[in-house]
Amino acid sequence: DTGVDYDHEDLAQNMWFNPGEIPDDGRDNDGNGYVDDYYGINLIAGKGSADDDNGHGTHVAGIIAAQNNNLGTVGIAYNVKIMPIKAAMASGYLHQSDIAKAVLYAYENGAEVINMSFGGSNISIAVEDALENAYNSCVLVAAAGNDGACNNLACPTCDIVKVSYPAALPYVIGVMSTDKNGSHVSSFSNYDHNPYDSIEYEVFAVGEGVGSTWPSNEYACLNGTSMAAPTVAGIAALL
Repeated sequence: DTGVDYDHEDLAQNMWFNPGEIPDDGRDNDGNGYVDDYYGINLIAGKGSADDDNGHGTHVAGIIAAQNNNLGTVGIAYNVKIMPIKAAMASGYLHQSDIAKAVLYAYENGAEVINMSFGGSNISIAVEDALENAYNSCVLVAAAGNDGACNNLACPTCDIVKVSYPAALPYVIGVMSTDKNGSHVSSFSNYDHNPYDSIEYEVFAVGEGVGSTWPSNEYACLNGTSMAAPTVAGIAALL
């Protein structure tokens, strides 16, 4: 994602750290190719911990694992550890190469659930290879996207047709959004047209008016399948 504010009052105690790395000493102590990757890795800079310069990743992290500390909000799986990996620029844009590196970093450092609150109409071979490797030991969760689009490329009656990856991959849990009551599909949510085909979003979760953490000890409510996906990732972490 865009990283995580790992000093946030509602997240700090639930942050994963790299035990083989000494923070801010300018060295690659664990020999993994990244310097000072103590609280995850900033793949945009190629070094350093994954602090958030956008807000999106901090919000996603809080939905999963905000602490049960009588401050702000509480995450679905408030006893898990969040491994922040900054693969998105401050604008929120991601390169395929950084996504592949991010998935491999999570997998190689022992992540059990990988949340991907992003998507696009294309996916590289490198990202597919990384996800297939991670699938050996990780639950993979991704947002279905916010184009209000049907995922059946052959549908003659749908107004908007678009497939969003990685959510559409059969081994990734693709998450669509509903309103706060879970009774209606969100107008912005991409949706699945034919069940159990090769281009598949699997589940719905609430993605409207979701309150969570925001950088600098703040809190915010956001809408999007980006908010629905970490709800499912949190449930997977509980399991």
